Amino acid sequence: MTALAADLLSTDMPAEDGSVQGFVEQVDGECRLNLLVEGAHCAACIQAVEIAVAAEPGLVEARLNLTLRRLSLRWRGDASVGDALAARVKAAGYKTVPFDPAFLENSDQQAWRHLLRSLALAGFSSSNAMMLSIPVWVGFATDMAEGTRLLLQAISALVAIPAVILGGQVFYGSAWAAVRAGRTNIDVPITLGLLLTLGISMAELLRGGAHVYFDSAASLLFVLLLGRVLEFRVRARARHTMEQFLLLQSRGATRVRDDGALAHIRAADVRPGMVLLVRPGDQVPVDGTVLTGQSDIDRASVTGEPVPLPVGPGAALLAGMINGGGVLHLRADRTMADSHLADMARLVEAAEARRGDLVALADRVAAIWTPIIHGCALVTFLYWLLQGQATASDALLYAVSVLIIACPCAIGLAVPAVQVVSRGALLRRGILIRGGDVLERLANIDRVVLDKTGTLTVGRPCLVSDPRRDPAALHLAASIAAHSLHPLARALAAAVNVTPVAGSVREVPGAGLEWAGPDGLVRLGSAAFCGVGAVPDATSIFLACPHLIPVAFQFADQMRTDAPALVSTLKGLGLAPSILSGDAAGPVAEIARTLDIPATATVSPADKLANLEAMRAQGHRVLMLGDGVNDAPALAAAHVSASFSHGAPVSQCAADIVLPGGNLSLVPGTLALALARRALSLMRQNMVLAALYNAALIPLAMAGQVTPLAAAIAMSVSSLTVTLNALRAGRGVAWT
Repeated sequence: MTALAADLLSTDMPAEDGSVQGFVEQVDGECRLNLLVEGAHCAACIQAVEIAVAAEPGLVEARLNLTLRRLSLRWRGDASVGDALAARVKAAGYKTVPFDPAFLENSDQQAWRHLLRSLALAGFSSSNAMMLSIPVWVGFATDMAEGTRLLLQAISALVAIPAVILGGQVFYGSAWAAVRAGRTNIDVPITLGLLLTLGISMAELLRGGAHVYFDSAASLLFVLLLGRVLEFRVRARARHTMEQFLLLQSRGATRVRDDGALAHIRAADVRPGMVLLVRPGDQVPVDGTVLTGQSDIDRASVTGEPVPLPVGPGAALLAGMINGGGVLHLRADRTMADSHLADMARLVEAAEARRGDLVALADRVAAIWTPIIHGCALVTFLYWLLQGQATASDALLYAVSVLIIACPCAIGLAVPAVQVVSRGALLRRGILIRGGDVLERLANIDRVVLDKTGTLTVGRPCLVSDPRRDPAALHLAASIAAHSLHPLARALAAAVNVTPVAGSVREVPGAGLEWAGPDGLVRLGSAAFCGVGAVPDATSIFLACPHLIPVAFQFADQMRTDAPALVSTLKGLGLAPSILSGDAAGPVAEIARTLDIPATATVSPADKLANLEAMRAQGHRVLMLGDGVNDAPALAAAHVSASFSHGAPVSQCAADIVLPGGNLSLVPGTLALALARRALSLMRQNMVLAALYNAALIPLAMAGQVTPLAAAIAMSVSSLTVTLNALRAGRGVAWT
């Protein structure tokens, strides 16, 4: 068992041979089970797992999501079938435990620590083994005493062997599981190359041979682990998007029982018809209808509308909205699995899968490359052995050389090296790149789609200035508003630097504030509350004082000052900007007129996704900018996407790029199409260099002209070459 698997099974979750029946859910006559599959990391793994469980009678659906490593199963029959399905996955060479978001995050942290420990061990070993080998190489030309050479080689073995055995478990466990299940993967030739090199070197050392290759094995392991670390970070970014949704869905709910008692339950356990208590500041756990209570609902992150919505009995609420200042009793209309929030999570999951085409292509290439490597090594061994021109040991050495030469380290570093350098250049400007191939995709964009709320606007209500308004009325209203946490009250209080009014201020949920002033009762709130009459505009509040005409305060989500410059720059680059917003038609049309760009309003998350898919079908490559939960599916589906550090955590995780603050001026400049295009050019150069390396040296290795030491050196030189070329990525780019 690998150290990673041991870490996984040391948690409080059930062991791999435990029953999973307790985690099976029965819905509409079907059984459902989600399993966390450990060891799945490529398209071949998806195929192996899904084929393994497909043979189970009664299975309706089996889908493995690599992003979450989650196997979703549905079947008709008894719950005990879940144990049989888990056993089939285990027989295919993968370990499983019941899926849990918190456990997924914990397993990722353990895997990351294990990778870093292995990388550190390999780095220490390779540097020291190479340092010990240099005197040996020099000694071949200076007649070093045999005893001295053997001592240095023995010390090199003591340094390299433990590191390769322990640090290489990342590859060994995966390779052994594949072989045991009658499969192969890219870790099999890596494992063979490492262990055969160690075995041959140890045999040479024991018989006093001149050439050992401990330094080669340690250096090879270090380079391979470096590539695996970069790959892990790329995959982790996609996982974090879904984890944010899962964590949102895993929050609890307060149920009101028939006898009036309160019980805290998981949101996943809420069933239609249950009555829930939603306190001020709570997130609405599931889609439902308000039974009693008055409040204001913050819906910006769900629908994109920045103005709070006054709600009362009969109002429909969506999961993910935030309750304002009143207590609500909510009747659950749908389960968490069927809620609006879950629908968005499924849209993000589907979009992530579609955007993974490049990863799937790489997996298919790796699936072809692995048997080619094995075939070349086997042909080399048999040829030299049957020709009688080499001993069995020499023939095995030649075969190992082929395995090392053919190891795609340079190819594996060709693109990530450029990405790392470019991402570092952007990070120095405050830009975080969250994906592996973001720069490659960014270099090819031809359109930009902008969200409105929080992207082109500040994302919160702001007081509209009115020169006709009495300053004394503004100061009084602001001093009363300072007693409330209502978004409009906070905006009013923020507009004027005043001290909260003295005395008791009573807040009436869903209506406004009352203050007993020296001249009588003063009210600040809705039109009806202040006796103004029916005013449908929810962006206004009123101040009503005794014997005075009520004073109106208008609010709006103001456009960012740098939005016009952003749109002008994008137009200058020929990127055709447009607005796609879930906000109401009026505010969206006003922003669109000001910026002179096309816009579509009242768009649901699914419709945003459909719009982007339509653009993709037309051949367009879209950069999407947004910052809300409702933008997450579109951000995940776009050719490349960007969010802001002030945005919802889900949107940040779904986006490829996170911009600091709300500085729109960084979008066209520091995202630097010039840097992205330069990076793409360097990636292509590196791929050509790596391909030429393999094409030139694999035939030489098969011809017996390359020793394992020379193969490791050549592999290191090729990796160093593409790395040095990658260092040019951040140079010579003019930041605007």
